[in-house]
Amino acid sequence: MKKVGVFLALSLFVSVCLFAQAAQELRLGGVPVSGTLHTGSEIWYSVRAVNNGFLIIETTGDTDTYLEVYDDFMNLIMENDDGGEGYNARIEMFATADRTYLFKLRGFGSHSTGPFHIWAGAEPVPAATQLYFETEHQANIFPGVRNWYSVRTTEAGYVVVETTGNEIDTFMYLYDSQYNILMQDDDGGIGLNARIEIFAEPNQTYYLVVRSYNNDASGPYGIWASHEPIPPDIELNTGRGRAVTVRLGEAIPVYFRAINESRWYRYEATRPGTVFVVQTRGNLDTTLLLYDSQGNLIAEDDYLGEYANNSLIHERLNPGTYFIELRTYTNGAGMIGRCTLHAETR
Repeated sequence: MKKVGVFLALSLFVSVCLFAQAAQELRLGGVPVSGTLHTGSEIWYSVRAVNNGFLIIETTGDTDTYLEVYDDFMNLIMENDDGGEGYNARIEMFATADRTYLFKLRGFGSHSTGPFHIWAGAEPVPAATQLYFETEHQANIFPGVRNWYSVRTTEAGYVVVETTGNEIDTFMYLYDSQYNILMQDDDGGIGLNARIEIFAEPNQTYYLVVRSYNNDASGPYGIWASHEPIPPDIELNTGRGRAVTVRLGEAIPVYFRAINESRWYRYEATRPGTVFVVQTRGNLDTTLLLYDSQGNLIAEDDYLGEYANNSLIHERLNPGTYFIELRTYTNGAGMIGRCTLHAETR
């Protein structure tokens, strides 16, 4: 069985390499290349980075496109569906000088066949305006222009960066010190403003990009950064034996200080047929589990909350003691961060 798996993996690798060898070169800043996608077809392109900086590869047209990018060892770096205008794919990535990157283009969704244009461009590593915590910076966005910022931490904690104002719909990207994209946000702030929150290690530099949502708008905005140190862990409720009583009707702050850490809470149901509702809110990807007093799992959820990353359990309970376990979840691995826990009865 193992030999079959190795053979299939090797065959797939060889097939990918053969397609990649036939890749059409995209010249940086050149004229967009035209093509047509057919059902089940894949088209490969290659781009060689001249200098350290950013590569931008995007498609235009009415065809729903999907892009994957590989390094010269055929490791998948990133992929994108609708990062461009409409159904078009768009990838922006940091590239190393004198390296070749391979892009696989295919169709996606109900509009996956038809004509398209694909273009490659490059931008140098930008000069970034440093943001100081608790100080608002005023700026303007112009059509097609992206404003770069940096923040630097001196101690571990939560960094929040958000735009302010009501003149323009902002979009924000967050990069680490090596220009790897960490996250992006559109309307996470107030109104049409962008907001990003991240758990930051000490002595780290992060870069942010602000642009208008539709790329052709202009107007003034403000940008604000704040840093909140991690509070001391008073409850130590990382195991069932140290579960703390959940407070109904309150927004309970929950901090995860280590990967794959759990936080435990206890609820006492006193009336038959009590409808117990518990949920999380925030940007952290969470999983909720509800157990009876014997440790039997009653309910579990990781996506039914207010937003995609939030979890929610809605369960009718008999009198007794129940335990709530709260975990973080992202692609099978826990993460560090914070959220709020909300519980009520109906």
